[in-house]
Amino acid sequence: MGIEYENRLQYHSTIAAKCSIGDCGSAHLPRTRHHRRTDVRWTTTMMKRLWFQLHWCFGITAGLVLAVVGLTGALLSYYEELTRAFSPGVMTVAVRDTAPLPIPELIARVHEAVPDRRILLMTVTRAPEDAVGVRLSIGDGTRGETYFVDPYTGQMLGRSQADVVFRFIMDIHRFLTVDGIGKQITAAATLLLFLLALSGLYLRWPRRIGNWRAWFHIDFKKRGRPFLWNLHAVIGTVVLVPYLLSATTGLYWSYDWWRGMLFSMAGVPQPVRNKPAAPPKMAGKGEGKKAALPDLTSTPADDMSRVWSRFTAHVPDYTKVYLRPAQKPGGPLQVTWLDKSVPHERAFSRMDVEAASGEIRNEDRYAEKTTGAQLLTSIYALHRGSFFGQAGIIVMMFSSLMMPVFFVTGWMLYLDRRKKKRALAASRPVVEKHGAEAPVAGTSLAEEGVLIGYASQSGVAEGLAWQTAGMLQGAGVPAQIQPLARIGQAQLGTAKRALFIVSTFGDGEPPDSARRFAQQLMNQAMALPTLRFAMLSLGDSHYDRFCGFGRKLDGWLRAQGGVAAFEPIEVDRGDPGAWARWQERLGEWLGRPLVSSKADDSPRFQSWPLAERHVLNPGSTGLPAYHLAFTPPPGAQWVAGDLVEVLPRHTAARVETFLAGSVWASDVRVSVAGRETTLGDALRERVLPDAAPPAGIDLPAWLARLAPLPEREYSIASTPDEGQLMLLVRQARNPDGSLGLGSGWLTDGVALGESVTMRVRPNPGFHGPAHACGMILIGNGTGLAGLRSHLAERIAQGHVRNWLIFGERKAAHDRFYDATLRAWQAQGGIARLDPVYSRDQARRIYVQDRVRALAEDIAAWVADGASIYVCGSLAGMAPAVDAALADAIGVDALLDLSAQGRYRRDVY
Repeated sequence: MGIEYENRLQYHSTIAAKCSIGDCGSAHLPRTRHHRRTDVRWTTTMMKRLWFQLHWCFGITAGLVLAVVGLTGALLSYYEELTRAFSPGVMTVAVRDTAPLPIPELIARVHEAVPDRRILLMTVTRAPEDAVGVRLSIGDGTRGETYFVDPYTGQMLGRSQADVVFRFIMDIHRFLTVDGIGKQITAAATLLLFLLALSGLYLRWPRRIGNWRAWFHIDFKKRGRPFLWNLHAVIGTVVLVPYLLSATTGLYWSYDWWRGMLFSMAGVPQPVRNKPAAPPKMAGKGEGKKAALPDLTSTPADDMSRVWSRFTAHVPDYTKVYLRPAQKPGGPLQVTWLDKSVPHERAFSRMDVEAASGEIRNEDRYAEKTTGAQLLTSIYALHRGSFFGQAGIIVMMFSSLMMPVFFVTGWMLYLDRRKKKRALAASRPVVEKHGAEAPVAGTSLAEEGVLIGYASQSGVAEGLAWQTAGMLQGAGVPAQIQPLARIGQAQLGTAKRALFIVSTFGDGEPPDSARRFAQQLMNQAMALPTLRFAMLSLGDSHYDRFCGFGRKLDGWLRAQGGVAAFEPIEVDRGDPGAWARWQERLGEWLGRPLVSSKADDSPRFQSWPLAERHVLNPGSTGLPAYHLAFTPPPGAQWVAGDLVEVLPRHTAARVETFLAGSVWASDVRVSVAGRETTLGDALRERVLPDAAPPAGIDLPAWLARLAPLPEREYSIASTPDEGQLMLLVRQARNPDGSLGLGSGWLTDGVALGESVTMRVRPNPGFHGPAHACGMILIGNGTGLAGLRSHLAERIAQGHVRNWLIFGERKAAHDRFYDATLRAWQAQGGIARLDPVYSRDQARRIYVQDRVRALAEDIAAWVADGASIYVCGSLAGMAPAVDAALADAIGVDALLDLSAQGRYRRDVY
C-alpha cells in the first residue's frame, strides 16, 4: 500500500521504544507483598534461561560427535551375532564325529603356523560348531588380532572380515579412530550427553506431571518449529533413561575418576589393571635374553593339560572359557568363564590356576558377588542393554539410532531461532538502513537539521517517518528521528525545524505509544517561538473526529508559539495522493527537490488454498466462530502479531441473483483493465450497484466505474512453523440477515481446497517483545487469534512466562482452541491461564472484572518486567481493560508501559 490509514476498523499498538534484549526493567511500581513470590518465579525463569542456553550450547558443540557415537553404537548392538552370521567357515566349522583336539595340541598347532607371534588369549566354547578364537600379538605390545582355528584339526582359518569391519566401527565408537585425542573428544561428548539429558528433562518438565500426553504425545498436525520442538522433547523423554544409562556406563571407560567413583559407590575395591610387560633387559655387558612376555605357548603342554583338566573338573557346566597366559614367569594362568546359569554374556566368573600344581586361587564366581560387584562386572552388558535381555538390547539400539535425530532437530531449532531473530531485527527499522541519526532524548538539534517525531499504532506512521528521513538525507538535510514518547521539553525547545507524522487511534485518540506525551507534555505550557513545523496526519474519515490527535497536536504546537510551514496534510484511509502532496510541500519549504526513496516492498497478493474450516463454538448463543487454515504459498513469511489482508468475493449465487431479470448472462466475455474475463467474475470482485446494467450499455466502461470490493483484515492466529496460516473468524450478519462480506466469503463462500486471494501485512506495533521477560495476554472473542500466535511463537522460542486472560460467553460452547491451550499449559508453556465466561453465572463477569480481581498479581508481573498485550473488541472490552489496568498499576505506570512499548493493543 502507498500510505496506510491506521484506523482501518482495527487498531494496533505501539512501536515506540524497544527494550533491549534481556532488559526486563520495571515500570517503577512500588513493591508489594507478592514480591517474595515473584522473586522466586523470577529466579526459576532465569534458571530456565541459563539451562536453555547451556542445553543448546552443549548440543551444538557435541551433537555431531554424539550422532556418530550413537549410530556406531546402534551398529554394534548385535556385533557378535552379525559377525558370526557373516563369517561361516571362519567362526564356525562343520561338526565332526571325532572329539576336538586337546587344548595343548591346539596351542602347539597355532605356534607351528605362526611361530613369531604370541598367543595372548584363547577363547573356547562348548558348542561343537564353534571355532576356537586366538588373539595373536602384534609386536611386543599388548595389542593383538583375533584369528580362528578349527578345533578338530588345528588348522588356521584366518580372520573374520566382518570382525575386522566391526572392530573398525568399534574404534570409531570409542575414539573416532584417533587414539588419544579422539578418546578425549568422545569422553567429553559422553559427559555432555549426561548433562543434556538432565537439562532437557528440566526444561520440558510439564506443569501437570501425571498428564501422559504432555510427556509422550507427538502432535503430527504441527509443522515447522513447534513440530521439531515437540519431536525433540518427546523422543528425549522416551530415551532419557537409556541415555543416562549409556552416559553413566560409557564414562566408565573414559575417565579414571569416574570409574573410581562407580567402584566407590558400589562398595567394591577397584582392581589394579594389568600393566604392560616390562621392556627387554640386557644381561651382562652387552647381550642377553629378552624378558619373557605373556604367551600361552610358554606354558608346557603337561602344565596346560593340568590347568584345563582342573578347570573342567571344577566347572563342568561352562559354556565359554577365556584362557590368558601368566603375566610373569611362574605365575598362574587366568581363566574367565561363563556357565549355563549366567543372565547375560558378560556375567563372568574368574579364577587363577597354578600351572605346575593345578591349584585354584582367587576364585570369584559371578553368582557370589555382591550386587554392586555384579553391576560393575556387567558394565558392558548395561551399556549394550543385554543386562535386561533382548528387550534391553532393542531399547538401547533404538535410543542410539535416535541420537542423530537430536543433532538434526537441535540444529534446525537453533538455526530457525537465529533466522527469526534476524527477521525480527530486520522488521524493526534501524538507523543504518535509512541513514538518519537517532539522538538521545533531550539533546539539542543543529539549526540546519530537522527533527522528525512520529506516533504510530500499527507501524505505518513510523514507516513513513523513516521514508521521509530517507528523502531528506538524499537531499543533504540531516534528520533525527524519535517517537513522540522520547521527545521531551528540552528537545522541542531547541528544535528549529520539526516534522510530525502521527496517526489517530479510534475516534480521535492518540496512539498508545503517544499517550504519555499527549497527557503530560501537551497539558503543559511551553515556549516554542523558534519552532517551524509540518504535520502529516493519518486517520479515517468514517470517524467523527477524523485525524483527531493530529489536529489536537497541531493546535497545541501553534498555541505554544510554533509556526506551521504549511497546513497539515491529512491522509484518509491510505490516500495515495497524500504522500505526493507531502513530498511536494516539504520540498517547497526546505527549498530542496525531494526524491522519494519509498519502494513498494509490501507483500503481494497471492492465492492461499483453504485447507481446513470448522466451527469452534457449536451451540453457542453467539454467532458462529470458525477456525480456518490456509496452505501458505512458497516463500510466505510472517511473525506473531501480523495481519492478513483478504480480497473478498461475492458468491456466484449472489451475482446470479443480481443479474436475474437483466439481459446479461454471467458468462458473457468482457475486457476489464486489459484482462479478459467473464461478467460474473468481474462482478464478484466489485461493489454491486443497485441495479444490473441495462441493455446496450458499454459493459467495460460500466464495470470500470464500479469500485473494487474493500479489503478485509484479520489477525493471524499461527506462526509459519506450524505450517499453516490460521484465522479465527466470527460470522457477521447484515441488517437484512445476509452474511457480512468478508466473514461470509471466508466461512461460507469459499469451498475447501479453493484459493483465497490475500497477503500478509506486517504489523510491527503488535510484534512480540525482543526479550524473554513475562507476557500478559488479555483478550476476548476472536481476539484470541492474535494472542494465540504470540503464545505459539514464545513457546517455540523457549519463553514460558506467559499469562493468558481470555473472555467468552459460555464454557460449554465457547472454549476456542481449548485443547491447544491446555496442552501448552501442561507442557509448561503457559504459566497462568485464566478463562472468563461471562454467562456461566447469574452476575455476568467480563475480562475487565478478572483483571481487577487479579490486580496485585498483574502489578507483580509488570514489576518483574512483563509486557501487556491486548487483542479483541474496541467497543467495551478494550477501554474497560485499559481502565482496569490503570487501576491495577496506576495511570502513570500504564503510560510508561505504552511509551516503552510494553503495553500494546490490537483492537477492532
